[in-house]
Amino acid sequence: MQTIKTKSDKSNPVLNVGIVGFGLSGQVFHAPFIDVSTRFNLHTIVTTGTLAGEKYPSTRIIPSFDELLANPEIDLVIICSPNSFHFSHASAALLADKHVIVEKPFTVNSTETQNLIDISRKSGKLVFPFHNRRWDSDLLTIKQLIASGKFGKVIDYESRFDRFTPEISRAAWRYQQEAGGGTLFDLGIHLIDQAVSLFGVPEGVFCRLFNQREGSVTDDSFDLKLIYPNLNVTLKASVFVKEAGPRFQVHGTQGSFVKYGLDSQEAQLRKGDKPGSRGFGIEPASQRGILNTVLPGKEFRGRYKTLPGNYMAFFDNIYDVIVHKAETVVKPEDALLNIRIIEAARQSEKEKKIIQL
Repeated sequence: MQTIKTKSDKSNPVLNVGIVGFGLSGQVFHAPFIDVSTRFNLHTIVTTGTLAGEKYPSTRIIPSFDELLANPEIDLVIICSPNSFHFSHASAALLADKHVIVEKPFTVNSTETQNLIDISRKSGKLVFPFHNRRWDSDLLTIKQLIASGKFGKVIDYESRFDRFTPEISRAAWRYQQEAGGGTLFDLGIHLIDQAVSLFGVPEGVFCRLFNQREGSVTDDSFDLKLIYPNLNVTLKASVFVKEAGPRFQVHGTQGSFVKYGLDSQEAQLRKGDKPGSRGFGIEPASQRGILNTVLPGKEFRGRYKTLPGNYMAFFDNIYDVIVHKAETVVKPEDALLNIRIIEAARQSEKEKKIIQL
């Protein structure tokens, strides 16, 4: 059932949202949050399919992107179209006097990203990269552990996002185009953004890319190093992992944390659970990571409670930025850095050396 919104007041208006595209991203990561939030109204979805209308009967369903842009009622547009359309769709929405959220990757190269930032500034409308995985339960827990000093000084960080998909099936277009395609642009950009949110801008990049599956013209798997002084950061993803290892390993001068399993929000959303419903974002106790550290007066090794995941925090921040002039958590400049790191990774693979940023 679609959520019914109450009438807004002038100090806290309900923002009308249009979503462009209703594939996995629009269905799972955007529409459910806009629908349940009291701060947004799911006004329009641009799609040629019938599923959006079945799920959201009170929402306007149209096939035309231009019709969406021409509607003065729309305050915010979410771009969930294929990667190669991100720049053209986002820039058109900004010039049509709409604020914009752009699914990852923000654009397919750093030139487009910088141009989009410039268009946003000139238009007076805001553009936001969608990096919801800063609010993954495991990453939030690691941030808490770092801030509390449980690791001492972090010296080694490894993050993996593996799958077992030996044949190209879902989103085949992603592996049939080099610009904005491949696992590095798909999953790697999450890992990069998470690492940079923890440790800041790296000095350089070293990467190996692997093109492993029949029909793929770009990377299926990768092994990426972000170069920091006195800190080893390894980011990896593979499409040939049938038995998953740790999602995160963090080691420091006083302790370690090893975490298996993925944040639960995507699986819950795919099942149809609504954000904010009972148990949403809460992972089972059996999936908690192992913390081994020195507490005041004693050694500790055991399960450490995972913080709740909270993708809604991304949308709440967007609202607060637009309406209340709050500080943006995920900035377009962050997306620019992420894309520059990917470009440096591809250059590193080609030249077989560390690329300085």
